Amino acid sequence: MATMDEAKQRTADAEEHRKSYQGIMKASTEVGVPLCMGLAIFFTQLVMANGIAVAFISFAVVYVFAWWVVKTFFTHH
Repeated sequence: MATMDEAKQRTADAEEHRKSYQGIMKASTEVGVPLCMGLAIFFTQLVMANGIAVAFISFAVVYVFAWWVVKTFFTHH
């Protein structure tokens, strides 16, 4: 009987690990990738001396566009 209990425990552990992995991947792709891309363009605009307003606008535009691309093409339901 010990092997049957161990098999059930392994299956439950694998399912929990899968759920955890999917949660981390969802958060990193839907928030992390657009945020990093937005910050990259924000600081690029600042270095290019285009002003803080242009940097914030660029950040917002890139963040929304990257979020839309990730939701549309890379999120599997």
